[in-house]
Amino acid sequence: MAGLVIQSGFICGWGSGTDSIQITRDKIRYVYYIPRKSSLPQITKERAVPESEWNEIVKCVNIDQFTKLNYNSCNVCFDGCDEWISLQNKTISHRISYSKGAQIDTISTLQNKLARLRTEFGN
Repeated sequence: MAGLVIQSGFICGWGSGTDSIQITRDKIRYVYYIPRKSSLPQITKERAVPESEWNEIVKCVNIDQFTKLNYNSCNVCFDGCDEWISLQNKTISHRISYSKGAQIDTISTLQNKLARLRTEFGN
C-alpha cells in the first residue's frame, strides 16, 4: 500500500486533552496535549517503523471496508470524547469519528492495533 498514511486519535471537550498518532511506512509520530494548559504538546514522540511491523499494520487495513463507513460523531461538541481514524493515499482520503471506546466490527482489528500503538507512546 504505497503512500498510505494512517492517522488516529481522540479529542475531548472542555480542553481536557487530545492525542494523535500518524503512521507512515517510515515512522510513527505521537502527539498529546491539553489545550487548556498550553497550545504546545505535553508529549511528542516518534520512532522508525521496521518493515515487519509495517506489514503487520497494513494487514489490519481494509480500505474498501473503511471507505464504506459513515461515522461522524460529535460528542466533543457536548463536552464528551470522540475517537477518529483517517486513511489516506494517492487515490483516497476518508475519515470517521465515533464515540471514544466504541468498537466497529469491520475495522476492530485496525482499532485494536492503533490503540496498542497509542498506549505504547502514551506511557
